[in-house]
Amino acid sequence: MKDLIKDQYGLLYSSELLLSIIVLIFIIAIIANLNDGINEKMLSEEELSSLESIAIKSSDYLLNNPGNPENWEEDDGLDNGIVSKNIIPGLAIKNKNVENGEFFDESASDEMIMSNTISYNKLMKIKNNYDSLVDENLFNNSVHSSMAIYPLNSEIRPIEMGYDFGNEDDNVNDNDIVTVNRTVKCDFYSNFVVYDFNDFELFGESFEDGLCNHDSNPNLTNHVNNDESIWLCKNFRVYKKSLNDYNYYLISDESVKNTGTYCILESLNRTSENKKILNQEVIELNPFFLEDLENSSGEIYSIHFNVDKNRVNDFKTVLVAIPNNMSDVLISNGELNYDYFRVQDVTFILKVGYE
Repeated sequence: MKDLIKDQYGLLYSSELLLSIIVLIFIIAIIANLNDGINEKMLSEEELSSLESIAIKSSDYLLNNPGNPENWEEDDGLDNGIVSKNIIPGLAIKNKNVENGEFFDESASDEMIMSNTISYNKLMKIKNNYDSLVDENLFNNSVHSSMAIYPLNSEIRPIEMGYDFGNEDDNVNDNDIVTVNRTVKCDFYSNFVVYDFNDFELFGESFEDGLCNHDSNPNLTNHVNNDESIWLCKNFRVYKKSLNDYNYYLISDESVKNTGTYCILESLNRTSENKKILNQEVIELNPFFLEDLENSSGEIYSIHFNVDKNRVNDFKTVLVAIPNNMSDVLISNGELNYDYFRVQDVTFILKVGYE
């Protein structure tokens, strides 16, 4: 009986020992897994640090450089999906202007590069050739990426392109995506503006723009400011041949409606008192120019605006010259409106993630 009791105690001790060994092995396994997890986490942090560096440097390059070559967006192959391996896309622009329907660079020096101001034209070229220009030429297919701009002006649609990180089939973990946000300016179609008539924002009632031909002609109404209204008069030249390549429009913001603002458009050789009330946002000018230039190769035109002093802040109008092959596209896209011809603040977003 005593021996039996001893054996029972021995069995009890053996069971406790076995249970202790199992628990110990379980704890060791947990520690080993935790250690492996820590090592994996450290490796992931190194990768994310590298990815963050890639994203920041790429954003800096895109926003502060016009690309290589600088006029890469003019490559004819891009319109047909043919992308040279030598193109490194950039979005920064140089100052451009319009003179008599012809576009030109004001300067070719690096000092004239407008950093943090992106070219809408270059952005759209990238959108239409994203895989080749960005994934291949810029990132050497080392990462997934997407690019977007979100205008602060709600009247302008966002532009998105590149890899869809929100796709259900996306294998990239959200925690492994680096996002760079920058507030920049986008030129949209402002480089097609011949004149921005909203100069009252800068000069107010003291604005002076040289001589108005009406002021020196006794047969015409004098365009001198008075207590009720302000005159804004501008001169510009139009060549008949330019009408083959450009469509001229007078585009006003919706705020100009019902302000009583009117304009007079005339050539210096054929003056007029015909008033045109600005009660619509887009006025096509080519029919007027074609008729007036029937027997002439070119003319200097004057456009005169009369604005109610109490509605000066509502006067927002631009004269634009748009390439013929673009006009129908802008109309169909709803982009032939005032907002698209102003430089706008936008949020630029670049996302990158490892494949």
